[in-house]
Amino acid sequence: MDSSQEAGVTIVDEREGPSYRPLDPSATLAGILPAAAAADPNRAVFSIRSAEGFSPIAAGEANERVRAIAKGLVAVGVEPGQRVALMSTTRLEWMLFDLAILTAGGVTVPIYDTSSAEQVQWIVSDSETVLLVVENEAMATAARTVAAEMPTCREIIVIDDGAEQALAERGSGIDDAVLAERAAAIDADSLATVIYTSGTTGRPKGCVLTHRNLRANSRQSELALGSALSDGDTGMMFLPLAHVLTKAYALFCLEHSIPLAFATGVANLADEFPLAQPTVIAAVPRIFEKVYEGARHKAHQDGKGKIFDTAVQVAIDWSTQRTAGKVSLGTGIKHAVFNKLVYSKIRTAFGGRLRFAFSGGGPLGERLTHFFAGIGVDIYEGYGLTETSPLLTINSPGSWQPGTVGRVVAGTKVAIADDGEIVVKGPQVFEGYWANPEATNEVLRNGWFRTGDIGEFSSDGFLKITGRKKELIVTAAGKNVAPAPLEDRLRAHPLVSQALVIGDARPFVSALLALDPEALERWCAQRDRPVPDIAAIADDEELRAEMAAAVEAANASVSRAESIREFRILPRDLSIDNDELTPTLKVRRAVVERLYSDTIESIYQA
Repeated sequence: MDSSQEAGVTIVDEREGPSYRPLDPSATLAGILPAAAAADPNRAVFSIRSAEGFSPIAAGEANERVRAIAKGLVAVGVEPGQRVALMSTTRLEWMLFDLAILTAGGVTVPIYDTSSAEQVQWIVSDSETVLLVVENEAMATAARTVAAEMPTCREIIVIDDGAEQALAERGSGIDDAVLAERAAAIDADSLATVIYTSGTTGRPKGCVLTHRNLRANSRQSELALGSALSDGDTGMMFLPLAHVLTKAYALFCLEHSIPLAFATGVANLADEFPLAQPTVIAAVPRIFEKVYEGARHKAHQDGKGKIFDTAVQVAIDWSTQRTAGKVSLGTGIKHAVFNKLVYSKIRTAFGGRLRFAFSGGGPLGERLTHFFAGIGVDIYEGYGLTETSPLLTINSPGSWQPGTVGRVVAGTKVAIADDGEIVVKGPQVFEGYWANPEATNEVLRNGWFRTGDIGEFSSDGFLKITGRKKELIVTAAGKNVAPAPLEDRLRAHPLVSQALVIGDARPFVSALLALDPEALERWCAQRDRPVPDIAAIADDEELRAEMAAAVEAANASVSRAESIREFRILPRDLSIDNDELTPTLKVRRAVVERLYSDTIESIYQA
């Protein structure tokens, strides 16, 4: 049977990653930390913020804490295969509880710390969770308001109220043999986690991921990026651990002896990057955009804007030429000069030691990728979904093409259907959606997963994402328009935080633009003018002229039929709190279109 028959779609282009040695059937996530502790109990695996900086947590200590929590979970009645929900910001305790749940033979159900009571209720009840672990009393209070609608959840415990110690005490009578029995009862194909997709529309669906899915993806990452690793590498965690990219990064670091520092929040990164000095991080594009915009603003504020802008172009030229195989003498000399004057100062924003980073969750952009490579930070952009654990393709050392999401990882097939949809198969592909066979059957057939993304391969095997199948705009004139590339170009403007391109069944394409408040303040200060009131932002002539230029630059990449004819500036930035963004900063298109329906109608009525 060929791939087309297996996948149930007509495949027009298929690429396969390098050969892959299957995992040992006994390989589980619960075995990673004990193996590290047995190899060297004194080696640091984690570190947490302290008055002096970041204090290390050794493998032996971490393993004992995990085992104590696991015994507590057994004592409170968590049976093998039962689900335990975990709702917290990214912190050491999140990792310890997650590993303890697995050690007890349970299944972790992560919940974003920003989730509403209604969302918590849905996830806990849908997954039939038996125990809910939350970070603080505020989360517990919210969960209690919907407790009656979570009938399987027997108890809510609070990390900040001493949950770790309490569980350790409750499990003090549990024999080590019980944990050994639990460990022996699970294998690579046992369920490890049910991750509910944050989604841009509709209710979240629970993605069923096994120990094999996640450990296989860790091995695939190592095969792609192993040559970039070196002794002494350190990592740093700051994105939500409820997201599969962060979870995979944490497991990768733990399995490959990379100590992980836990930041106290994204807002504190400017202070904590220099303290932790990571060499490898995982981030979404907005983190890199913020660092670039901050550096550019400071340079212009200090009267060094022209030097900075020249340095940016030299960094991009240097990286572009290096990628092509040869850096010219002139570019090399200028690059060396700017390395001391400019680039070293930007690297200090990441702590001064950062060498490379994973980027996912959205497009970073070719120009920014080359810029960071030019200053000494290689960003390896990849592609994947919660349903694929997540990695399917990635740029890597010696196989790097900015503007793409890289080549197919080992043991994986990625194909393009005749309608442009990306379909995939590999050991990292999930088994389906929790208790939702209808949704599963829509996307999964014979191990082939239909991603819903649109893409294409270059002649040398690099994948480029061009849009979402469901988000493809079809104008009233019948023109197909992929909004993602236009939105990516609009967000490249320093003032634009988020962009939403619309026009489905409309006579032409238009856009909603949300401005970055900090960037707006800087922009106004540079012009010696006040920041406009919220009510006046949309009609501010100078701002509209600036945004018109951004729209014109974006339109340069498409045909006239696909170009943005009208735009509106929104009165405020989009936010997670207003449910306009997912926790990984993706725009919830349906929510924004509903909230700003009058604004959209005004575009087309005009």
